[in-house]
Amino acid sequence: MPFRFAVVCSSNQNRSMEAHNFMSKRGLLVKSYGSGQQVKLPGTSLEKPNVYTFDTSYEYMY
Repeated sequence: MPFRFAVVCSSNQNRSMEAHNFMSKRGLLVKSYGSGQQVKLPGTSLEKPNVYTFDTSYEYMY
């Protein structure tokens, strides 16, 4: 049985997204999870992050 990996972040921010992308491109089985209410990524300022629901695909966010 192959290993499975979970990447967890409060808002599933850019570091966990990058880890997910890095691992999945190398053929590893990885799932991402967040413990917050939404995915928040840096935006035009600290007060204006880019906010997505958890069902938004990584392709759309990139």
